[in-house]
Amino acid sequence: MEVLSAYPDETSIRKAIEEGPYGKCVYDCGNNVVDHQIVNMEMMDGATISLAMSGFTPDVSHYTKFMGTRGQIIADMRANMITLSRFGKKEEIIDVSKLAEDFSGHGGGERRMVEAFLDLITGEGEADNTIPSVMQSVESHIIALAAEDSRKNGGKVIYLDETRQEREGCMREMYAKVPED
Repeated sequence: MEVLSAYPDETSIRKAIEEGPYGKCVYDCGNNVVDHQIVNMEMMDGATISLAMSGFTPDVSHYTKFMGTRGQIIADMRANMITLSRFGKKEEIIDVSKLAEDFSGHGGGERRMVEAFLDLITGEGEADNTIPSVMQSVESHIIALAAEDSRKNGGKVIYLDETRQEREGCMREMYAKVPED
C-alpha cells in the first residue's frame, strides 16, 4: 500500500486509484516498459552472457537462473529457495526464509545494503564485498542503459566504453549544476 501513498489510509488510497495510474488498465496508461527482452553480451575476455527477462508471470514471481560452465544457480523467490547445482556434485538447496525475517525491498537486499552502509560510515562495520562499490553500481546501470539503447535501436551493437563516456559526460554536466554549500 505504501506504493499508493506515503501514509496509506482509505482516503489516500481511493484518491491514488482514482487520480493516478494504479486505477487504470495497464494497456491504457502509456506504459512503455518492455514485457520481454533478451540481451546478449560479450565481455572483453571473450566470455558471453545471455540475459532473458520476461514480465509474463501469472503470480508476479521473481525467478532467476544462472547457468555456467561448472553448474547453475536457480533462485525462486516465490518459494524462497535457492538451488545450487555444481555439475558432478550433490545439489544444495538454501531456504532463504531462514536467513532473515524481512524480505521486502528486493528480497530484503535494500534494507541490508543500507544497514551495512550505515555500519560502515558509523565505524561499526568494515568494508567488504557485501556492499557494491559505487563504481560497481554505476557499471550495472551502464549495462542496463546500453541494453535499452540497443533495444531502441533495433538490436544495434552497443559498446560499453562509448556508453560509459556518454554517461560520464552527462554526470559531469549534472554535477556542474549542483550549487556548492
